[in-house]
Amino acid sequence: MLLVILLSGCKSSIVYNNPPTYFNLKSSLENTDLPNSFILIGDTQRTGWFESTLLFRESSDSVQFELFSKIASLDNKPSFIVHLGDLVYDASSDSDWEYFDSSTSMIRKEKIPIVPLLGNHEYFGDYEKGNLNITSRFPEFKDSSWKSFKFKNVGFILLNTNIELSEKLKKRQKEWYNNELERFDSDTGTNHIIIATHQPPFTNGNGLGFGDDEYVKHNFIESYKKYSKAKLFVSGHCHNYEHLLIDNKHYVVTGGGGGPRRTIDLEGRYKDITNGIDKDKCLRDFHFISVEVKKDSLVLVVHNYNMATKKWGIGDKFSL
Repeated sequence: MLLVILLSGCKSSIVYNNPPTYFNLKSSLENTDLPNSFILIGDTQRTGWFESTLLFRESSDSVQFELFSKIASLDNKPSFIVHLGDLVYDASSDSDWEYFDSSTSMIRKEKIPIVPLLGNHEYFGDYEKGNLNITSRFPEFKDSSWKSFKFKNVGFILLNTNIELSEKLKKRQKEWYNNELERFDSDTGTNHIIIATHQPPFTNGNGLGFGDDEYVKHNFIESYKKYSKAKLFVSGHCHNYEHLLIDNKHYVVTGGGGGPRRTIDLEGRYKDITNGIDKDKCLRDFHFISVEVKKDSLVLVVHNYNMATKKWGIGDKFSL
């Protein structure tokens, strides 16, 4: 499976100098003594000039430093971070990547791998330069833009759900996805399956471009509902937090990594079972999720950061 990143714009011969390479997950998973926790985070991009100036969206620069520093300092050090996409605003921007590299410096120091999905912002900008910026930091993307792996008793399936994929690659990915679901479900050593996409199949999010993603909904949900071990469908893209229960299946939207937040409709069509300090808020705090893997369950805790008070709190908390 070859990675095809179709970014808009013209090609460039400019090469970003000496980008850091993030730690490789595969080599890390070979360590059987890894801690039994990992992190979910999404949408750490800065607010673009167009968004802040013309659309009057909030600018939350510095939040990313707070979030990644908190992750690096957790008592229960995570084995890795699954980033749900939109690492930066413009994949071809040197300054955007410099900001990302700076905000994640503590993560690299602690040697915590970041395992990213591609979000729509990874397709922004100049093709050649954006592709180089991504693959130089995350070399595994040279082989494929989707992947699966097993951690403890959890099977992960990470998908590329961007419209830029060709129809041929979309078909190939869907066949692979169904095969991986079947493989993990048949594996006696796998108790849980987590599926991750950038765009969410369901959301009560408000705003143009922040609704249900029909491609994800029509291509990946039927199979997710079919398997009992498939416990969680997690996405980013909508810059807020939602914990939806639909047909007795759990869907989490966690796009609170620093991008300008969008509101959600608390009276929306989907049942939001979020608890904790965010329960009655339509604009929820910036956040990340820590997941503890136990023998028979997964324990998810949402770590909230209030930008106004600069204080941390615990939001939603639940077990699967």
